[in-house]
Amino acid sequence: MLPDHRTILITGASQGIGAATARAFAHYPVNLVLVARSRPLLQALADELNAKQNVNALPIPVDVSQKEDIQAAVQQALNAFGQIDILVNNAGVGMSSPAGQIDFEKGRQLFNINFWGALMMIEAVLPSMRAQKDGLILNISSIVGRRSMPGIGVYCASKFALNAISESFRLELKDDNIRIVSFYPGVTATNFGDNLLTGAASVGGKGRAKVTSAEKVGKAIVKAAIHEPRDAYATLFDRAFVWASLLAPRLMDRILLQFRP
Repeated sequence: MLPDHRTILITGASQGIGAATARAFAHYPVNLVLVARSRPLLQALADELNAKQNVNALPIPVDVSQKEDIQAAVQQALNAFGQIDILVNNAGVGMSSPAGQIDFEKGRQLFNINFWGALMMIEAVLPSMRAQKDGLILNISSIVGRRSMPGIGVYCASKFALNAISESFRLELKDDNIRIVSFYPGVTATNFGDNLLTGAASVGGKGRAKVTSAEKVGKAIVKAAIHEPRDAYATLFDRAFVWASLLAPRLMDRILLQFRP
């Protein structure tokens, strides 16, 4: 069970995995800090969740690529609830990036959100978590942050980078009782693919991927927050994908060739 009245800050909370995670946490008595760029979507979700008993949802419009926005949001959350117990670093964006066709400006924008934004959010919550000698950070990576796929290498690289900082901080923050969980969802039924920096129609490929509902992923994230494994997956298929990539990389190469753009 999740301890009562945890304060949970979720980035990318307005839709998709972030919104599903907020709804899953709202089955418990919690304080939810909902962070994303869209004020109307955040407000609608906050209104929905605040209608539940023992749930307090605070919507804060934030661009996670902007350090000042992040710091102001964390301070607002602390002013409202006194502490932040759990950070769910979920905000992210994708892009198509076939070899020889990479848009470097959009690639930098992607890293500013997927990696630097997540890192700045961690840095912003660290002082309060260190002061209370307790905290949990769930970094939402991806199975393609463990095994890259063709056509989306820049996105994959941003998730590999997030995994690396998770590994480093997990050791650095151990004495502060701040735990880090790396969570690896697979293909999820959201509008993520419609909002790629390079356009919704820019990713091709002949292969078909197994799709998981955002609701199932959100419930798995809450389960990871309760049990705090080092690494967590939404489905057995996602876990098997990663293990197969490690144990039989050449076979996985042949399979993933189907997804070439």
